[in-house]
Amino acid sequence: VLVERGRAVGVVLRGGKQVRARRAVVSNADLFNTYSLIPRGAHAALDQERDQLAGSRLRMLGEVSSPLDGAVPLCRSFMHVHLGISADGLEHLPPQWTVVNDWGRGIDAPGNVIVVSMPSKLDPGLAPPGHHVIHAYTAGNEPWEPWARFAGADGMEGDDTRANADYQALKEERAAPIFEAIRRRIPDIDARTVVRQIASPLTHARYLRRHKGNYGLAIAAGNADALAFPSVTTPLPGFFRCGDSTTAGIGVPAVAASGAQCANALLSVWEQLAMNEKIRMP
Repeated sequence: VLVERGRAVGVVLRGGKQVRARRAVVSNADLFNTYSLIPRGAHAALDQERDQLAGSRLRMLGEVSSPLDGAVPLCRSFMHVHLGISADGLEHLPPQWTVVNDWGRGIDAPGNVIVVSMPSKLDPGLAPPGHHVIHAYTAGNEPWEPWARFAGADGMEGDDTRANADYQALKEERAAPIFEAIRRRIPDIDARTVVRQIASPLTHARYLRRHKGNYGLAIAAGNADALAFPSVTTPLPGFFRCGDSTTAGIGVPAVAASGAQCANALLSVWEQLAMNEKIRMP
């Protein structure tokens, strides 16, 4: 992010090209990567907020950390399985099911809750004729610790991660509960699979720029440390943010709401009223 005279004025792309902002710069990256876009020292008030919210205090749920008041917890990550399968004999299946292996362990126990979706049951155009697609995942309960040895110092995917045989073996191991959940309704899933992909927290880090593959901030309402999700505005003029590291938190509805809040913060009252005039309810 370009900062000139105490204001965000644009961005510098990886190749060195500058893109100037007409009104503002908006980041929808997670909290860690949003702060990494602006070098320390560019704006004192943003550095102060950075020290309060991020830095060494940013940790995954379940990580061992020092007992600092205000330590900011991150949601755990996901394991994903994406499959393309033969559709023969699967007419009886629902488009989605959830497996809870042990109700006594909690939904955040690793590999305990698995969601299996077959969206092509609702929209056949999502798969070639005679086939279905499956997306199955652990519901935000995958810890970072097993994957840390394959990551760089910044909590992102290392240069040789995907070529590492140990990494590929760990993906198979950690995805095993997902395949078990699929087999409960499709016992012959291996024989009917024609496309198979497994994604890990490092996949999240690589493709979604997620620090340690996190799913967003894990800040509970009314928490004892009085932590709150950061607002869409920042101390740096011209720099805004949205996404799961801001109010109103994680999940598609909340993230969409944060985008609307960010747009609202960028517009004057009169501009908002003009936009409202364009809304016509049926």
